[in-house]
Amino acid sequence: MVHGGWPGDEEDQGRLVPLYILVGGRTRPRNTDLDLATQVVAAPADRTVLEPEYEQIVAACVNWASVAEIAAGVRRPLTVVKVLVDILLEQGYLAVGAPAQRTNLNRPLLETLLAGLQRL
Repeated sequence: MVHGGWPGDEEDQGRLVPLYILVGGRTRPRNTDLDLATQVVAAPADRTVLEPEYEQIVAACVNWASVAEIAAGVRRPLTVVKVLVDILLEQGYLAVGAPAQRTNLNRPLLETLLAGLQRL
């Protein structure tokens, strides 16, 4: 049996496929904008064909979550989770939001909203 997790990690004792096989040998995500603050959410898709590691990540994204939160929740190294999330994004199982450090304000929309609230 090939062991793909950390030595002594009990939940990985039954793993037959190392994580590097699941990510196709990738060491970095292809999406260079993907960072630990990137927010992702599960997209409506048939998840029955996913490997357990991928399913675990998609399940953790029922509500918006950052890549760092996902890594902590599934107890996997951040670098591996970034690659797994990137693959899930490419395959349409996850959708990405704007990274937390970016703010995209639509000033005209906000002014219209404010004007409407002031009229109430």
